[in-house]
Amino acid sequence: MPIKLLHGHAASLKKDTDYILFPSAIRMGQKDGDENQKYTCPLVQASPYIIKQVLDLGDRALVPIIDFSMGDDDVVKNLVEVAKRMGFSKRQGKKAALEGLRAQRSFEAEQIEVGQGILKELEQSGQLGVVIYARSYLSQDSGANLGIAEKLAQLGAMPIPLDFLPLDSVDVKQFSDRPYWHYESKHIAGAAITLKEPQLYGLMLTCFGCGPNSFVTNIVEDITDGKPLGHLELDEHAAEAGLVTRLEAFVDTISGYHRYHKGDEIPHWDVNIRRALSAISSGNKLILLPRMNNNAVMLGAAMRAFGVKAVVLPKPDDRNLVYGNMVSSGKECLPYRVTIGDFMKFYYDNKDNGYDFSQVAGFMPSAYGPCRFGKYAVEQMRQLRDIGFNLQLETTVSNAGYRDFGLGVPFERLAWKGIVAVDWLQRLLWRYRPYERVVGTGDGLFDKYMDMMEQRIEAQADVNDLLKEAVQEFKSIINPELPRRPLIGINGEIFLRTNRFSNCDLERECEKAGLEIIVSPMGEWLNYVTHRYIEDAVKFRSLKKLIRGHIKRRIQKSDERSIMRNFAGLFDVHDPTVKEVLDYSKPYISSKCGSEAVLSIGTGIEWMENSQFAGVISVMPHGCMPGGIVAAMSEHFSAEYGKPWVNLTYDGVMESTNQVKIYNLAEILRYTSKELSKAL
Repeated sequence: MPIKLLHGHAASLKKDTDYILFPSAIRMGQKDGDENQKYTCPLVQASPYIIKQVLDLGDRALVPIIDFSMGDDDVVKNLVEVAKRMGFSKRQGKKAALEGLRAQRSFEAEQIEVGQGILKELEQSGQLGVVIYARSYLSQDSGANLGIAEKLAQLGAMPIPLDFLPLDSVDVKQFSDRPYWHYESKHIAGAAITLKEPQLYGLMLTCFGCGPNSFVTNIVEDITDGKPLGHLELDEHAAEAGLVTRLEAFVDTISGYHRYHKGDEIPHWDVNIRRALSAISSGNKLILLPRMNNNAVMLGAAMRAFGVKAVVLPKPDDRNLVYGNMVSSGKECLPYRVTIGDFMKFYYDNKDNGYDFSQVAGFMPSAYGPCRFGKYAVEQMRQLRDIGFNLQLETTVSNAGYRDFGLGVPFERLAWKGIVAVDWLQRLLWRYRPYERVVGTGDGLFDKYMDMMEQRIEAQADVNDLLKEAVQEFKSIINPELPRRPLIGINGEIFLRTNRFSNCDLERECEKAGLEIIVSPMGEWLNYVTHRYIEDAVKFRSLKKLIRGHIKRRIQKSDERSIMRNFAGLFDVHDPTVKEVLDYSKPYISSKCGSEAVLSIGTGIEWMENSQFAGVISVMPHGCMPGGIVAAMSEHFSAEYGKPWVNLTYDGVMESTNQVKIYNLAEILRYTSKELSKAL
């Protein structure tokens, strides 16, 4: 809802203004280690670029980057550039920026001072206070929140915005080892303060589809478990009457609780709710890897090659969702539910046969923001514990360039080679399967070479000869008389675009509809992670990290080229580098918005400009923030380039709507092709 409101605000300003100043807020404070980035969510980061595109603001949109991770200097510099664009001098721009920052800091200090006064007043009067856990753009907008503060006051409860509490007095890392969202830390600190203050009670105020709150809510509930906690979810359809009824019930609840528990010992938060992960260990434990895609098979083989007892779990099926839905709230994204379902299947399949689960750990990649993916492992470990499966999840984070496996550079290089080899073997399958003489031949070849490559990787042996053989065998299966099909590029959320169960076998559905496809490879993401690792090294002035990053990138490129040579002259499309992808997306969204959206927009634009491609399909889980960015902007791209760009959303149910979209796309391309032939 806040993003929708932003569209309305900007549209209302468009007619009568020369410029619309709309900063892209990336980090709202100095980061505290890599794990506490003070990020805004991807949608907030990208919102000015979305609105600039949708409302066709062009140069009238002024979008300075707001990133306080290194202090004020970078923010001031970006604001000065905006001032210069409006015709002011550098000196005037700097003066205005510094004065604005001083005013903001003064306002924040006054908030805390007022908040302290409110707490004293509550203590003296015995009145109850309700802390509104919400982002300021919701709690401070009475139109958006339907006047919640006034209604609480009318019911005799003092409404207290979250930012009025002394949030800096709480060490949020007591509760989570990766509180990377700016407002996540605020919510955690507010919950901890509310728990300790007898007169205070909490009310979660969120919006339907809020990505961060699908995880933040859980930890707030855990912290305040000793007290009642209200929860209101708003969207553009929320009605005032229903809100009043729920607020009345909430105030009655906390009033009754307070009467009966007055004088009780102050509750303490349970240390067992802390979210924290550990690095990969090559000890004696069996490490369980969810089967995200075929690349996971090679990762498992590489881990075994270096002494880790790794096993890749079976392919996901309907039980994954049945189990995942049992423990999740329904607000988490689909890959979260599918992967926790992997671990739960293992648990339920073995719990009645005396299995020693103390000798098992799990593996789940992670990140320090800005997407929800970085919260998967910590929340899954918490929820698995609730069903009796005390599974320690081990992890690696993208912010470290996945260099924190702890298994050494030779392991990283072996895993990389295996992953790239799978990417190219899949390219063979997609290129030749639509034209095979005998249906099923391509799948048989693919499985055959996957098995052989897995054995080679585990033995730390070369796979190039296998790939050369695969090329010749795949060439032999096609019927050369079949006409070439329209080529579609598939990008989007990394897990979903490659997990056949989650995307309802999108590859085959496209082929059944008469299309040929290429899916963005796993290697694209890993190359991007290395690119970001180097960018961070430059930004945060880490020479050691910079050297490591450049060495890693050079090795990655060299090994990638050695794999690609086996396919020379085979494919007639160009694979853009990370730099090229970011150059394609640069006119539309800043690369500082560090989510998958910059990759999907970049590759999509490259395909739109490439005459070999007939269109683009972008996939996302329901509620995916980066996917939402792409979907919001892609209609403009489709109109600009005259090609279809279709967005498909998945949520773990029978996706008949997506199937219809795929077949409609294929029919449109067939019709367009026929009309073009007639014209020629």
